[in-house]
Amino acid sequence: MPEMHAVVDVSNVCWAGDIEPWSKVPRLDRLRRLTGAWRGLYGAQTRLECVVDRALRYELPAGERREFDRMCRSGELVAVPYADPVLLTRAKEGGLRVISRDKFVDMRRRHPWIEGAAERFHAWRREGTGLGFGSSGIVPVAGQVVSRAEEDKELVRDGLKDRKAVLGFAWKCVSRCALAQLWPDRILLWPAVDRATGTPVCPDPNCRRPLVQVGARRPSRQIVVARQDDGSEILRFPLEAGDCVEVGRGALAHGINLDGLDRRHRSAVAAVSRHHLLLELDDGLTLSARDIGSTHGTEVRRWGGRALGEPKRLPPGDTARLNAPDQLILAGAVSIRMSGRRYSPEAGHPDYGGGGGATTAFEEPPRQKVTRDDEG
Repeated sequence: MPEMHAVVDVSNVCWAGDIEPWSKVPRLDRLRRLTGAWRGLYGAQTRLECVVDRALRYELPAGERREFDRMCRSGELVAVPYADPVLLTRAKEGGLRVISRDKFVDMRRRHPWIEGAAERFHAWRREGTGLGFGSSGIVPVAGQVVSRAEEDKELVRDGLKDRKAVLGFAWKCVSRCALAQLWPDRILLWPAVDRATGTPVCPDPNCRRPLVQVGARRPSRQIVVARQDDGSEILRFPLEAGDCVEVGRGALAHGINLDGLDRRHRSAVAAVSRHHLLLELDDGLTLSARDIGSTHGTEVRRWGGRALGEPKRLPPGDTARLNAPDQLILAGAVSIRMSGRRYSPEAGHPDYGGGGGATTAFEEPPRQKVTRDDEG
């Protein structure tokens, strides 16, 4: 018998409603049942590497979160922002099997080896009171199917797939939360979405109240902000045609405050000036950027057809027009780019022209903590 060492798609397993316990929420007990069944078939010493989307922790019942943390500390779980590329890389490099019901269609372009190794992909099935395993059904797919899957998967991660009522409108929060006070006319971030009802809710994690429509959204581009050192995403937000926003570290009345985000990114944004950059999207959906006198500067990296070129300083006060694959670098630490996706209010969902596209971690919506202190 060939070695059956494997990497497990933990989130996929924990959400599986056909593995006990029967519930509509993810459960770590399902992972234990599955790994026990696999080792029961292939030996107790069979190595199983369990890779999990870090955000699963927030979906687990409160009583299981401490166990999730313990398993991460012990090495039983490898928690990463987005599990698919990590588990596929481990499978390829280690010659491991993959236990998942995901067909990984959206990963075929980055991992073309998948279609030539279908025998290494396994899915579970119920057999009486236990679990058995068989092929997960990996088959070749056309390039346009891969492209569509990439786009759809990204929207699912954003909680925005098929959300016409979300994508087609601008929103405001009428509570007394920090975002409502900062942006009383309309919030500048994507709204969060109640996954149970599809209702747009305030992205402030301390609010989460239903939002109010404030008119149709103009054609928009999605702006992606990430760390320059490891590429991990900080947040993304829509920028509408004809609109201009400021990016910095202050409580900006019409801008994005990077200083109030997840603590993991505090070191990356520390060198960004409080009033660093203006971003403007014209009616043709072309993005322009202007450094407004930042301390540590802004650089532009142009796409050369095969790779990004060397960074070139954007002089303060000068404006740079950006093509879809180009990238801005703030203070050498934070990158900004367009996702390549155009949002059409008429269709209520993205128009996938323009190429590009970005990968988003399966994380909770960025927690935009807002402060009224805009000095310094």
